[in-house]
Amino acid sequence: MSDSDEDAIISKTMAEIMKKRKSQESSPCPQDVVYADRDLLEHLVKECRVVVADFWAEWCGPCKMVAPLIEDVARKYSPRIAVAKVNVDENSDLALEYGIMSIPTIIVFDRGNEFRRFVGYYPGLARELFKTIESLL
Repeated sequence: MSDSDEDAIISKTMAEIMKKRKSQESSPCPQDVVYADRDLLEHLVKECRVVVADFWAEWCGPCKMVAPLIEDVARKYSPRIAVAKVNVDENSDLALEYGIMSIPTIIVFDRGNEFRRFVGYYPGLARELFKTIESLL
C-alpha cells in the first residue's frame, strides 16, 4: 500500500468521524434513554424524526424483560432517534390518551405519528423492533 493510499484512507475515515460527530451534536434527540412525562414525550415526538416510547411500570415483570431491549435500542440508535420510557403509574392520563391497555407497550413514532405498536414481551420482539426502526432510518 502506497503512502497516497494510506492518506486517502485516513482522510476518508476522518471525514466519516467528523460527519458522525456533527450529526450527534446537532441532533435534537437525547443521547440516551429518557424518562418522559407528557411534556417531554410531546417535545420528542415533535422534534425527533423517530421516537421509541416504552410504556411500563416498576411492578410489571414483562416490562423488566423489555428493559434491556430498550437500552440496546438507545445504545445502537441514539441520538438518531429518541428513546423514552413512560411510567404508566406516574402518567396514567398519558397512558389513557394513547390507549395503553396492557404493558409493556412500545410505540414507534415516525415524524410525529404513531407508526407501529408492540404489546407485551414475546420471542421475536427485538427482531421486529430493530427491523421497524431500520425501515424508518
